Amino acid sequence: MKFKLALLGLLFVVFADAQENNFSLGASIDLAIKQNLQIQIVSSDLEIAQINNNWGNAGALPTVAANVSNTEAITNIDQKLANGSSIQRNNVSNSSINSNLSISWRIYNGKRIRATKDRFEVIEKMGEIALDQQIDQIVFDVSNIYHNLIRLNKQIIATKAIITLSEERYKIAETRFNIGSGAKTDMLQAEIDLNAQRVNLENINTEVAATVANMNALLKRKFDEPFFAIEEKFELPNIEFSKLESLLEKQNYQLLMAQQERQNILNDRKIINSQRLPVLSLNSNTILNKQRSTAGFFLTNQTFGPNIGIGLGVPIFNGNANKTQLKANSIQEKRQDLQIEQLKISLQRDLLIAYQDYQNAIEITRIEEDNVKLAEENNMISTERFRKLVSNSIELRQAQLSLIEAENRYINAQFLAQVAVNRLHFLTGEINKN
Repeated sequence: MKFKLALLGLLFVVFADAQENNFSLGASIDLAIKQNLQIQIVSSDLEIAQINNNWGNAGALPTVAANVSNTEAITNIDQKLANGSSIQRNNVSNSSINSNLSISWRIYNGKRIRATKDRFEVIEKMGEIALDQQIDQIVFDVSNIYHNLIRLNKQIIATKAIITLSEERYKIAETRFNIGSGAKTDMLQAEIDLNAQRVNLENINTEVAATVANMNALLKRKFDEPFFAIEEKFELPNIEFSKLESLLEKQNYQLLMAQQERQNILNDRKIINSQRLPVLSLNSNTILNKQRSTAGFFLTNQTFGPNIGIGLGVPIFNGNANKTQLKANSIQEKRQDLQIEQLKISLQRDLLIAYQDYQNAIEITRIEEDNVKLAEENNMISTERFRKLVSNSIELRQAQLSLIEAENRYINAQFLAQVAVNRLHFLTGEINKN
């Protein structure tokens, strides 16, 4: 009884562990977004931009400073006054306390504060775009790796099926050789082909291990930790190119980032222009000065009181620095416009190529699906003909090779179509919305 309970407990642990390592595509993406280190790094950059984006950092708030100093001294005094009297004393103690509270507030500085705040807003927006872009990149990478695992799993299934057929062919060839109705070369060739498929299966398993390691790196898991893709099919939706073009203009993160960079060039222009305008500031100072001496003309001397004033600074000439900066800024704007236009052309080209790849892969998938059915029927007929001594091993071998090639082409066509779909969704900012 204890042995049965222990066995059940072991089976439960194994089952739970297997369940823990089974992932759907959605679960893989969720874990990658939560765990991926690159996303956390970009999130930190966004957090810094959010902290910096405030009116105080832009210069809208007043600055307040307080200073206090105390000086103690011992001096020798030798004073002769106008009335003829004199004071002579050694080791006279003196103390001096100086303190002030100053407030400075720029009321107007050519709208520089507003332009600086707008610049911080753009930087924060760029941080948000960079984070969304990085998330989409991770989703794209995870999706491609996950679908590659689906491809490899399909190839494993297909290869195992081919191995079963090769084993059957070998048994038939061996039987024919043993009864004297077949050549030994047929049996040897059947065994060679069988071993070749077994080697192919090992190579696929090695590729699976490498792909799992890549996936675990994105998910921040141990590289050798098991990962099983529970989904078995590729998702190949119908896609209209006209919709993709409109989404590209609105949602492509490279394009959005370039547009925000252009906006900051315009904000820089406002900041440069503000340097040519007067600066109006409000200043206040509260002072306390107190001096004490045990001898001398003044035994105590104290001043205390606030003051307030308005300051106006008018820039007259600074060596044409502002003019030079504005010219450079204007060139930067034109350069950024050219880069945006160039980026649009490149993205539209990439979108068209990806869509053509998608259409081509979909069409090839349909053709190869029919080819697989034809190859399966051809292999079944050739096997029966070989079993009934109607054909030779060359015909059956060719039928099996045709089936292997058709299966591989069909699986690869599906995978390439899926990669093209992922690429289209990535370019249009839709990959994390599907």
